[in-house]
Amino acid sequence: MIGVSPAYFISRFSDRFTPFDVAEGLIDLAEMGFPGFQLEVFHGENIGNWLNEGARLVRHRSHDLGLRVSQFVAHFMMQDFNRPESLNSDLNREHMRSVLDIVGLFEECSTITIPIGPFEGGHTPTENDYNSYFDRLVEKFNRLIEDVKRAGLTLAVEILPSALIGGIDGFLRLCERLKSQSLKLNFDTGHAWASKENLYLIPAKLGKRIAGTHLCDNFQNENLSLRPGAGSIDWPRILKGLRLAGYDGWFDLEIICKPEMIHKEYREGRDTLRRLLEG
Repeated sequence: MIGVSPAYFISRFSDRFTPFDVAEGLIDLAEMGFPGFQLEVFHGENIGNWLNEGARLVRHRSHDLGLRVSQFVAHFMMQDFNRPESLNSDLNREHMRSVLDIVGLFEECSTITIPIGPFEGGHTPTENDYNSYFDRLVEKFNRLIEDVKRAGLTLAVEILPSALIGGIDGFLRLCERLKSQSLKLNFDTGHAWASKENLYLIPAKLGKRIAGTHLCDNFQNENLSLRPGAGSIDWPRILKGLRLAGYDGWFDLEIICKPEMIHKEYREGRDTLRRLLEG
């Protein structure tokens, strides 16, 4: 199934989009023929709108239109992992409780993704500093995984360039340190390509740890979210790799574009993926 990531709502309404914007955008999404979408709270100050009836509005609208939610992206939780002082805070568990309250309304949504963004230490860290940071990261994820598992859901991460995790190999190192082996990855091709990862090895490295996708393109020198085919990624190769790895989830487009280009870019992106997946 080919759906859309929250980039669709960002392109249309900016990253300040509200649940009321999402409910409006779903009408256009259904008219374009997309079967599903990803939920997201981008900024923490927006969480109240979602908890105070906003999520119910989106739930009713998506039901009415026959649209399914493939995952929830807790973008606002990125701040819980971007500095040493945030690593020493347990505010992330309070944030996760709010996320679980929202996701509980969407019975088809089984995955919660936390983006892990650039890490700023504020000074030049020592080896002991880095080890301490990573140890704290492990502790935080051990607790979050248990919170999410108790709700019957799966926790995933999305790795942005310069994250403390350190890319795909760092993600696997984190997985080895965790008490549970249930942590998954939301595979963002644009982030990985811009980070100079060997993109085509990632499905083979991760296998069933891939829980969802943000499929976008760029030229490996800037972290852009272009439609598949508009950059330098070899899409037949990456899609074949996902299939060989046994991936059977959603293929969600991650395209950032001007509002007036949404129909063109998302339709062309969908048609490119559909042609390759059906070929």
